[in-house]
Amino acid sequence: MKRLLLLIILIISCLAHAAADPFTGHVSLVILDAGHGGKDPGAGANGLEEKDITLEIVLKIRDELLSRGYGVLLTRDTDTYLDLRERTDAANSADFDMDGFPVFISVHINSASSSSASGFEVYVKRSAHDVAMLSPSSSDRLMLKYSGYDNSTLNDMLNRTNLRLASLICSGFEKEFPLVNMRGVKSEDFYVLNTAWMPAVLIEVLFISNPDDARMMTDDVFQRSLASVIADALDNL
Repeated sequence: MKRLLLLIILIISCLAHAAADPFTGHVSLVILDAGHGGKDPGAGANGLEEKDITLEIVLKIRDELLSRGYGVLLTRDTDTYLDLRERTDAANSADFDMDGFPVFISVHINSASSSSASGFEVYVKRSAHDVAMLSPSSSDRLMLKYSGYDNSTLNDMLNRTNLRLASLICSGFEKEFPLVNMRGVKSEDFYVLNTAWMPAVLIEVLFISNPDDARMMTDDVFQRSLASVIADALDNL
């Protein structure tokens, strides 16, 4: 009878694990990636360079997240150059609390040939592109986190979490800045989204090529409000 009871408990435990989503619960680490840097200035217009603004915004987000008790890792905190692989390698090898899960957020500034283009948008990976979540080079912690799932199931869960995070950021931004053009959630084959083995979004913060957007994105109050919007989205993920 005792052996039967133990077997039943084991079966229930395995079923619960199989049904669980590794991206539920709290976010235990946020990897913040300030786009471009060093010899790569990114987009430039109106006397500004993308690499400087992304770092300013990421530092504001870091401060807001730390004030709320999040673990935070920055791919860069100075004007240094990193290639794309170095950015996601830092995320994929990061230590994190196994009771939660890590999230990767890359911050960029948009640009267009026309100075009239404006607004805010967030990118997720294309749902048809499967991330190699169970890659042999994955960190031990990620392998433990994802054990018991096949890669297809993990990507289905990842796609849902990506979309939810991006939608929360966009809805929060639209509520905070109702007069700013909301371009919404989009999907694209960006390297950092395809190679981060965790929920990942890429934020395009306004257009550096638009004079009004350029003034707004460099405003301290705007940057701090944006940081709160992103932190609120993570709180509600």
